[in-house]
Amino acid sequence: MPKEKPLRRRVSKLAIAGTALPLCAFLFLFPPVERALGGLLASSADGATIAHYPVGRRGESIKHNGGYVDYAHIPSCLDQALISVEDKRFMLHGGIDPIALIRVAFEDAVNDRVDHGGSTLTLQLARMMLHISRRQPTELAELTSKLRMLRGALIIEHDYRKQEILELYFNAVYLGRGATGVTAAAQAYFNMPLQKLNKGQCVYMAGLPLAPARFGADPSGAAAMARYRHVIATMRRNGFLTAHQAIAVADEPLFPRPSGR
Repeated sequence: MPKEKPLRRRVSKLAIAGTALPLCAFLFLFPPVERALGGLLASSADGATIAHYPVGRRGESIKHNGGYVDYAHIPSCLDQALISVEDKRFMLHGGIDPIALIRVAFEDAVNDRVDHGGSTLTLQLARMMLHISRRQPTELAELTSKLRMLRGALIIEHDYRKQEILELYFNAVYLGRGATGVTAAAQAYFNMPLQKLNKGQCVYMAGLPLAPARFGADPSGAAAMARYRHVIATMRRNGFLTAHQAIAVADEPLFPRPSGR
């Protein structure tokens, strides 16, 4: 009897996942539908545009922060590493990655746990712009926050180009050690300007959004270095690095040596 509730919960989750499958497949086959829906959502509130919606206002405020860096000045290795580890189909979807959602939905149902691996970079940016906490006190609050993120992500994808989304993300994301944005993080972790980072340092920074507080507390510790190796492995697997390049990146020096030693 004690196992009845978990079993019922798993069956319920499987039913929800099965219902969502056709919708996810439709969105995957027709990404323009996502963007069109984003346009409808953006204009649904009395004809308001992105500039009047919270994600738009937040986007403009980010651009006025100190240390803001344009996409053209973000190292390509950092860009590639982030996409590889966080959202490998970023350039293909319209804010929602149906394949990742299906995988996560069924894994959640089978294992009876919560997995946040289906979140795209656009959804993450919407969460940051709308100041939505990662943890919610109730299931209803969790559902409400996800719907807000979904709406925000669809609007972002409709009104911003992919490079603009990445630019906002790199400037808004918290990366630990008190650093918000990649410019501040380059100084906080490596004591150097963003443009001076080597490939290994770029790859390292791309792994930080998963758990910035944990990695920032011990940048060269076991958890942070395991994450660093994981990012390299995903880049190799997703075609961003050859086997030889992956070895070379793994051998790059990360942290400056203390002076006088």
